[in-house]
Amino acid sequence: MRNVTLLLPSLCLFISAFGQITITGDDMPQPDVTYPLVNAAITDISLGELNGADATWDASDLIPLMEAPLTPVDIDDASISAALVFNSPFNSTYQCDFFLPTEFPDLGVDLGIPLDGFNNFYQTNGDAYAIAGIGLSAMGFDLPVTYDDIDEMIPLPLEYGETMSSTAAFELDVTGVLTYGLTQSRDVEVDGWGTLVLPSGSYEVLRTRTELVATDDVFIEQLGEPFTIDREQVTYQWWGAGMGFPLLEITEIFGLPLTATFQDLGESTNVSEANKAEAFTPFPNPIRQGQLLQWTKQSAWTLFDGTGRAVLSGRSKALKISDDASPGVYTLRTAEGQSARIVVQ
Repeated sequence: MRNVTLLLPSLCLFISAFGQITITGDDMPQPDVTYPLVNAAITDISLGELNGADATWDASDLIPLMEAPLTPVDIDDASISAALVFNSPFNSTYQCDFFLPTEFPDLGVDLGIPLDGFNNFYQTNGDAYAIAGIGLSAMGFDLPVTYDDIDEMIPLPLEYGETMSSTAAFELDVTGVLTYGLTQSRDVEVDGWGTLVLPSGSYEVLRTRTELVATDDVFIEQLGEPFTIDREQVTYQWWGAGMGFPLLEITEIFGLPLTATFQDLGESTNVSEANKAEAFTPFPNPIRQGQLLQWTKQSAWTLFDGTGRAVLSGRSKALKISDDASPGVYTLRTAEGQSARIVVQ
């Protein structure tokens, strides 16, 4: 459910009429098109702070780490059970255009069932770019689940100065194994338009700022006790006409940029084999107290808190986050000079 407003001073109305682009449903991701997304390291942490009319965001020095291309799958290729829910002429509320594999939320425990697939189902033809539901494949069955309150991510068409508040909710019930419920709220503002400079060139964009507050309610049968995970984050997205996914997306947690993804639209992704091999991506991240943080290569390491104070060190390829660790952003740095921001929730 959403509320949308368009709040613009008269001067901005005059400027935007001549200088800004408009993003419509046709500019959203298209089925069977591969988008060259690349995970990256952020060198300029101030990119999110710049907004307004006719801005220039210089992200030309982003450091590519790992290719992460996405190819939306046409809804006509959905499983029979998913098609009955998300591709039915008799249920326009949940009619979707494509679906994408995603990851099941990390709940910090082995569920005891093999998850063969987990998909989000997307809508692009209405008045919002939205997720209408999920599909879970496990133990030989498909379980499509509709959102009780559809997750509207950005309004369509998208124009400078527009704001949107939306809520979303769903519940997944795998009898005897897991009950997982999500409730969340989004506050979206189109807070800038102008030029985004990427390693592959310059693009005219609209910039959105999204504040997301979410609560995961979880009951796992083998644990016997329900628990709740609260999440808050801010995401900045730079949208270009006809580009499908954002040209650049940066997610902040506790006020610091944690992840960045951009589209490398040059002739190659420029992700060298050396960069792929050296990418330092501890997981899971964010992580909860008591969980094990892991990475691929054994090394000497030091963990620093938000003030820069060293709180732990060792030599391994994993460390357990203490049960009484303070929530916040930490930095894990190896003897080879690699580092990663770690969010403890």
